[in-house]
Amino acid sequence: MAALGLLTLSACGSDDGMSDVTSKRLRVRIENVAPFQQLKSGMFNTKVGGTAPGPLAPGDSYEFSFTAGTRHRLSFVSMFGQSNDWFFGTAPQGIPLYDNGQPVSGDITSQVFLWDAGTEVDEEPAVGPHTGPKQSTSTDGPGAKDPNPNVRRLAMPSRLSDGRTFDMPPVTSMIRVRLSSDAESRRFTVRIENVSNDTLTLNTSEGFKPVRISPGVWTVSAGNEPLFTEGQPDRGLGLEAIAEMGDISGLSTMLAPLTGVATPLSPGVYALHNANAPLFTEGAPDRGQGLEAIAEMGDISRLSDAVTQSPPPGVRVSGTFNTPVDASSPGPITPGHAYEFDVDAVPSDRLSFAVMFGQSNDWVFGPKEDGIALFDAAGLPVTGDVTSSVYLWDVGTELDEELAVGPHLGEPEGALDRDDTVRRVSAQQHATPVSQHLRVTVTEVK
Repeated sequence: MAALGLLTLSACGSDDGMSDVTSKRLRVRIENVAPFQQLKSGMFNTKVGGTAPGPLAPGDSYEFSFTAGTRHRLSFVSMFGQSNDWFFGTAPQGIPLYDNGQPVSGDITSQVFLWDAGTEVDEEPAVGPHTGPKQSTSTDGPGAKDPNPNVRRLAMPSRLSDGRTFDMPPVTSMIRVRLSSDAESRRFTVRIENVSNDTLTLNTSEGFKPVRISPGVWTVSAGNEPLFTEGQPDRGLGLEAIAEMGDISGLSTMLAPLTGVATPLSPGVYALHNANAPLFTEGAPDRGQGLEAIAEMGDISRLSDAVTQSPPPGVRVSGTFNTPVDASSPGPITPGHAYEFDVDAVPSDRLSFAVMFGQSNDWVFGPKEDGIALFDAAGLPVTGDVTSSVYLWDVGTELDEELAVGPHLGEPEGALDRDDTVRRVSAQQHATPVSQHLRVTVTEVK
């Protein structure tokens, strides 16, 4: 997204008899509040051809599918069933799903590892009294806490709690993970297969033991370590339950409200006005003055110039905001960051603005065409949270694709929208409330 120009404030049009009206300085804050940590998440718990959840025995497979964009990575975790707290999983950042812009297909087992969750002492797989196969018969409950509480790659050979070492078989002799993809639909299918042999693979002091792979949890993210961080303790969100018992319910439940499109918000253009529709008219095509450039690229320069040089009727003041609070240079705001700008408003003023929904083809956040009233009927400034007056708009200039996944989010430009009018984005198109993306507040500057 483009990030152009510093905050500007310009008087537009006539004073409309307002020269003798006392203005109030108001501060507008637009904050990105999206809680989302991953784009998608889910679970796998029923083998291919199965009818009920359960672990994988040799020859069994899990499968799950999703769509993803070029910057996304796959992460998953699944218990190595014979252990105290070991699990199969990707690196913390996940596995890249694209290579030089092309979707990955084939065997990705080399990017799957065996991890120690650091939540319980390590005993000999399938032999120790607190390992998965014997946990339910243990007379003293779960095993003792691991003296090293950090999630870490399992050492080879592995050191057990009694000081002995154990030679684990190679990961590739126990699990195979394959990825198939379709470039046109950007759809991926993951197949996780138990390739072990119950009488040859896992050799213990009690002889060969079977290998089982538990149900698991998966995510698609931008590589922000959605499930764990190597060298840090488990986050207490449910990974321990998978690593110790193969129980996926806790982690999958915790991930659900943190799953969604954490879009950046672009710099924006605002106007103070006392007539309707300074930036667009609902139900009519975009005016070609620069709103399209914001909606598609986050470029505020064209609309800012148009509103400043040829102010629409009723526009008294206009400006731009492009530098995040506490930042030293222009740029978009990601979750946890905000823009702020001050305006000298008078009782007839209403506020309109537009910022890009960065993970879309041509969507913007902004008030309805008549803007947000900045004063009440008594002439007092309207302060506080005004997010309920902000909506998500489709500018109608480019055909919509899946958010964060489509190939034309930004450049190159996609096909023209079949409906070229500016309209509200429906809940069927995007069910996430505006309030889970941004918060807009107004305060009076004394």
